[in-house]
Amino acid sequence: MQLPKIYKDKDADLNLIKNKSIGIIGYGNQGRAQALNLLDSGMNVSIGLRNESSSFKMAVDSGLHCTPVNEIVKDCDIISLLIPDQVMKEVYSENIEPHLTEGKTLLFSHGYNIHYNLIQPPKFINVVMAAPSGAGSELRKQFKIGKGIPGLIAVHQDYSGGSFDIALSYSKAIGLTRMGVFKSTFKEETETDLFGEQIILTGGIPKLIQSAYKVLLEANYNPITAWFVCYYELKTIVDLFHSKGFEFMNQAISDTAEFGGITRGNRIINENVRNEMRLALEEIQSGKFHKEWMDEYERGYPQLKNMREQEKQIPIEEISKQLLKALCENK
Repeated sequence: MQLPKIYKDKDADLNLIKNKSIGIIGYGNQGRAQALNLLDSGMNVSIGLRNESSSFKMAVDSGLHCTPVNEIVKDCDIISLLIPDQVMKEVYSENIEPHLTEGKTLLFSHGYNIHYNLIQPPKFINVVMAAPSGAGSELRKQFKIGKGIPGLIAVHQDYSGGSFDIALSYSKAIGLTRMGVFKSTFKEETETDLFGEQIILTGGIPKLIQSAYKVLLEANYNPITAWFVCYYELKTIVDLFHSKGFEFMNQAISDTAEFGGITRGNRIINENVRNEMRLALEEIQSGKFHKEWMDEYERGYPQLKNMREQEKQIPIEEISKQLLKALCENK
């Protein structure tokens, strides 16, 4: 398999956005990280927030200029929307769309609102994406030590003719091209991001850990011993294959672990599990999950609130808090 082009620092020109004004809408995990990275890269960046926002003082204390969202849109050449998916449409309709003028660039770090047509931008602007492959906290952490995390870039609408280079320049300013960015599409980024979250990152892995721990408790094993093998040792294994791949991991573990892992792993992740994965992907592709999530949001998150309470009661949660606190105190 031949890899697609990886765009690095040498491929991006910061001067393309050096003299442009950049407005970040939102100051959450991703908004704060990108804004501070842009600031450190010498960019002219401002934050668009409500006056009553709890993040206002934090942003100002970090050396950032803050103004209402509608003013940011009027004054800035590049408007980066970094607020939650479920509220973005409302903020866009009320505070952004009325103030967009010809040639501005609307930038996203997740394609959700464009892909599902919640936001339909006018034809006279650029619409691009610079999507870090990681949380804002990690983006900021790596940037501060001279490194970065990889990401995806995409162009949904190229009014000016130079939208890709603008997205590339922005990616360099927040540190993505230090590691490398790949060209994608809003559709691909949205659907694969949702799938990865649901099946692996925030769905599959946590549920596998919780279920394995429960099985050991049901078999009357010591909770602390069960916690170490089901929870704590996970990071060691992830670090192994994250650095150099699964073959490297298998070479680093015992033959017993390798044999048992492959044989029993293939039994656990069987065709039934893969069929559930396919079903989840179909629900993302068809828009069924999107409709389910929007309905949940409009009803005030009743199911999510209930699930959050249930998650707090899962047996591994309490012992994780206790043991992590104890281990950190000893450290």
